[in-house]
Amino acid sequence: MPAAATACSPRDRLLDAATELFATRGYQAIGLRDLASHLGLRAGSLYHHIENKQCLLFELIESTLADLVFDTKRCMKGARTPEERLQRFVQAFVRFNLAHVHRVQLVTREYVNLSHEQQLQIDALNRSHASILSGIIASECARDGRQGGAIGLVTHAVIGMLYGHAQWRGVQVSEQGLTQALITFVTGIIESAKNNSNMA
Repeated sequence: MPAAATACSPRDRLLDAATELFATRGYQAIGLRDLASHLGLRAGSLYHHIENKQCLLFELIESTLADLVFDTKRCMKGARTPEERLQRFVQAFVRFNLAHVHRVQLVTREYVNLSHEQQLQIDALNRSHASILSGIIASECARDGRQGGAIGLVTHAVIGMLYGHAQWRGVQVSEQGLTQALITFVTGIIESAKNNSNMA
């Protein structure tokens, strides 16, 4: 039956509820009892699905970044030029952020609540995402005969801006308008870096 096929599993409901509560009220402010109460369950029953609260947070952040990397690579398929690849990279991020606001908030706000070992795994996923962008920037520099010594710095600046745009309060703009604005800003950052000899 269609209803049964689309029904969320208890574990999916748990992950969705945890994402919402951690993002809106903060990881530290939400205990497992709060999460269980939100789901209409007893706290002890949550351990059938998770090891502990920190492992739950790690799973949420890890899956978010893995999905972001996957969506970005899928969006960039068929892009032929550095310009088109850059446009699709930004477009993929904007679409993902708008579709998964709470999940992205966990990535930016709750990383500090992970263990050192968990942070190392998240760092690896972040590097995987950033490497896509740095490859685009390197192609831009090579095409113009530049060495691109500041590729790492520019990559971090652009990634920071993309995550930061979620904090633009009170800005009313369409997805297309936001994407185009960010592409313009990103292109400006890259061009400025290429023309700045002090960053080489």
